Amino acid sequence: MAQSYAVDDVKKSNLEHVLERELISIFFQPVVSVRLKSIIAFEAFSRAMTEAGAKLDARDLFETPWDPETRLRLCRLCRRKAMEAFRPIAERHQHMMIFLNVDGVGVRAAQKIGQLDAICQAMDLPGRRVVLEFGKPALNTPEVARFVQYYRERGFKISLDAMDGLTSPIEEIFALKPDYIKLDRQAYTDVEGQEFKADMVHSLARLSERLGSTLVAKGVESEEEAIRLLEWGVFHQQGYYYSKDKDSEEKDPIRAFLTKVVEINRKFRERAQGEVQAKRKRYEDYHKMLKKVAYKLGETIAMDFTAVCERFAASEEVLLCAYVLSDEGTQLTPRAFKRSLVPDAPLLGPERGRGEDHSIREDVVHLKSGFDKYVTQPCVSPHSRSLACTISARFYNKEGSPYILCLDFLCE
Repeated sequence: MAQSYAVDDVKKSNLEHVLERELISIFFQPVVSVRLKSIIAFEAFSRAMTEAGAKLDARDLFETPWDPETRLRLCRLCRRKAMEAFRPIAERHQHMMIFLNVDGVGVRAAQKIGQLDAICQAMDLPGRRVVLEFGKPALNTPEVARFVQYYRERGFKISLDAMDGLTSPIEEIFALKPDYIKLDRQAYTDVEGQEFKADMVHSLARLSERLGSTLVAKGVESEEEAIRLLEWGVFHQQGYYYSKDKDSEEKDPIRAFLTKVVEINRKFRERAQGEVQAKRKRYEDYHKMLKKVAYKLGETIAMDFTAVCERFAASEEVLLCAYVLSDEGTQLTPRAFKRSLVPDAPLLGPERGRGEDHSIREDVVHLKSGFDKYVTQPCVSPHSRSLACTISARFYNKEGSPYILCLDFLCE
């Protein structure tokens, strides 16, 4: 079925005017590495102004359904203008890269590939300093695949600006294996009541690492957003927040942009150090309690384990539940929960887990391999729906038999 490219005549006329007279202006937005306190690249954005004063913004230029031939002409003009504007930056900063947007629909109209390569050769700019960025449209077409292969063979890098986190083109990502993956604002803003977004971004970061890609959050507009992304493990960012302040007297744009990067790095480092100290104190308290409960159980015969667990669960504020396993990993006592958090969970059954086989559980496997104790990563307990971590340790009771003590601690 043929695609319709009907466009308002006035818009078409304005665009032709822009194309004929090359009325494209370029501005750059820094792509920063907060971890390294550096600017790694600039993304080029295009705007147009007709001589009659009619402004064509990015929406008019790139979101209007022009026919493929027109889109190709526009994309090539914008890329050439961007490279011309980037030339002085490239000459002064030998490792700086440029992100160039490539229209996947326009690529289908190209009779010959290589216009951008020729520009780079004329500038004596190696392809490794140019990142070709694609959006979702036409990602899985053979024309785009050939285009990517051609430029990859010449050292150019690939970026996918296609990750809103909710409708991510996973198949295309694995097929293209981009060097950079851009994350939209939708994935990390409006987070109140949508805690799943943090898990979603963490998953995308792990996916990027698996592919050897770098995850870049775009559209960052505030310090709060920048810090949130750093806490979620996204250290490469771009957006208006990192642009030069209006009140800045710095003449060099690179140093002006770096001011924000260095400041965010400092603030995040101070916050992270404070959180690490608090976490260290919290886990020291957990381990003291583990030692106290294990000591008490060490003075107790096996038939009294349940009473000891119930007493500690009821009296210790941060303890979610306590239970004892055999040395082989079979649960001997019911899970003793804090009374205010006793769950009505069918997962537990009437015996609250007594008799369950935990022998292949991660902590049990580690303890059987010679570890003295084991701490799990915090996660939401399926029984209480509270964020908790489990600390397990081996102990010997009054009768000299080995057992495993498991304590679930509240992490909130």
